[in-house]
Amino acid sequence: MSNPTGYSMQDATQDDSITQRAYLRLKSDLIACRLPPGQRINISRIQRETGFSQAAVREALSRLTSEGLAEIERHSGFRASPISTTGFRELSEASMVLEVPCLRSAIEHGGLEWEGKLLATIHMSSRMLAEVVEGRAELDKYTAHREAFYDALLSPCENKWLLKSWKQLYVQQMRYRHTFRKLAEYELSLSEYYRNFIDAILARDTDRAIALCLEKYEKVIDFVEHLEATGDEAKAS
Repeated sequence: MSNPTGYSMQDATQDDSITQRAYLRLKSDLIACRLPPGQRINISRIQRETGFSQAAVREALSRLTSEGLAEIERHSGFRASPISTTGFRELSEASMVLEVPCLRSAIEHGGLEWEGKLLATIHMSSRMLAEVVEGRAELDKYTAHREAFYDALLSPCENKWLLKSWKQLYVQQMRYRHTFRKLAEYELSLSEYYRNFIDAILARDTDRAIALCLEKYEKVIDFVEHLEATGDEAKAS
């Protein structure tokens, strides 16, 4: 049978692949704040720099809008979603609501192999954090290892809808770590907290692990709000 449009399934697959590559590139740039929060996204410039078509870039940005990383502007434009300290508190409070039951389920169902992954990923995350603070590694490397730790931590959670929702909020948290870069230094000062947190998990002391989890959230919220209140120059422009 002839194809009157001349458009094949192979063409469709190639278009999907190009759009997916554009999506992954733009998502990475938005999370790392290489596309600064609140700034209008120049689609023509992205097209020139990446070689992606305008159609692929627009479709990718539409997907990222549904994930809260970009916003649609009037006259069919896009901008990187803005962030604020008020937004960080609200984001953290929502994350706590989701993370607590995920953590409870993970501790209940995680096995010996899971414990090994926790120890390995927290070790790598801690080492990379120290290198970032010392200026020997880029922040991207730490955030990648930190994400690997939290993915491992919550992976035994049996409620995949909770886990999926938590992951979407975690992606937003990473944007704040790229905006308030002094968070890396502050998190290095929490090394004893992380040791106690891991010890509680390995001891299957769920209540203590959850209490430490919530305490850490409050400490980080207070620190970010302090940075904003004092106008700390470490906040990215």
